[in-house]
Amino acid sequence: MKNAYAVIGSAWGDEGKGNVTDIFCSINPSRTINVRINGGAQASHTVVTPKGERHAFRHFGSGTFAGTPTYLSKEFMANIFTFDMERNDLEEKFGIIPNVYVNPNCRLTTLWDMNINQMIEKIRGDNKHGSCGLGINETVHRSKYDEYRITVMDLFSKKKLFTKLEKIQYEYIPMRLKNKYNLILDELPNEYSQLFLDRNTIPMTMFMAEEFANNVKVMEDSILNRFETAVFEGAQGLLLDQGAEKFWPNVTTSNTGIKNMISILNNLNFNGNLEIYYLSRCYATRHGRGLFPTEQKDKPYKRIVDLTNIPNEFQESMRFGILDLDLLIEAIKGDLKNLDKLAKINMVFSCFDQIDDNVKFRFNGIDTTVSKQLFLNEMRKILMDNIEELDNIYITQGDSRKDLMKID
Repeated sequence: MKNAYAVIGSAWGDEGKGNVTDIFCSINPSRTINVRINGGAQASHTVVTPKGERHAFRHFGSGTFAGTPTYLSKEFMANIFTFDMERNDLEEKFGIIPNVYVNPNCRLTTLWDMNINQMIEKIRGDNKHGSCGLGINETVHRSKYDEYRITVMDLFSKKKLFTKLEKIQYEYIPMRLKNKYNLILDELPNEYSQLFLDRNTIPMTMFMAEEFANNVKVMEDSILNRFETAVFEGAQGLLLDQGAEKFWPNVTTSNTGIKNMISILNNLNFNGNLEIYYLSRCYATRHGRGLFPTEQKDKPYKRIVDLTNIPNEFQESMRFGILDLDLLIEAIKGDLKNLDKLAKINMVFSCFDQIDDNVKFRFNGIDTTVSKQLFLNEMRKILMDNIEELDNIYITQGDSRKDLMKID
């Protein structure tokens, strides 16, 4: 592996990571591998091809349209149910059968994880956390216990998998509900208790596990060295990182920055060309609850269009605000503390075509308005002055595959 590119969201997700990942993967797809380094099925990255084909990738890298294979790393959490649905969707709609490699230690999300997640969010009512409802935090917690952890390797022993699934359903679930949420399984309303007592869940999981195992290739990280370039695709954003204390509890149980990538590169003794691209829209968004310092009641710009983040039961409606450079700078500088090798550091502002002639942003706690013509000059000056490692600033316009435009 000669080149490594990291595509990292610097906010609360939805910064355009899918588009930028697709750009890098399309340069030389046959010699490139697309690595998902964190998160799971809750992180969806939209890609639109030059032909107008559109898909929000969850279990597959955003380079899939370009023909790049996907590697699900150790820190990715696979969901065998949503994987199967998405794989079928890609084949039926686009004629694509993705080539997927997966680390043997990749953890698996179960239906019970999702059911607990969704039930608790409903019970919280107005105090909900704004979770995606796909059981990510529940998967992380359950996986702390050897007897309840399910990894990809468990799928290749039917007896071992069946035993673990029984222990999860009949031991772990009642214990988790009682110890964490003070709920007694037998006393739950029928609509909830049936989610955990359904005897069909285990055989259905066994069937889907076999399907998943038949459609992936299990490989260690060394698979990356077969390729010239690896594009590391981060999920969500730095402000949702599990270490982002000021936004707790509305964060994810994941390292959303470069930390997981650096671990992989160090294990491979990588010493090639490393480029890190931090992404932000030209304005701020947040899909889900939690602190949002620059939130506005309405969209800050009339040209804003978002076809991906539709309102849903758990995250509700997309929220909008103005760009907060104080948070952006703090988040990127904090993430760069994980960098232990030479790298080119870049900033990408997406959705440049969606802002108006006058652009607002916050810096040093003060809201400022500049012309669109001066906006990028201001961004370059402020960011270069405050992030000493920063090398270049780019923009993207539109949601289809387009080259990054460097701002001089």
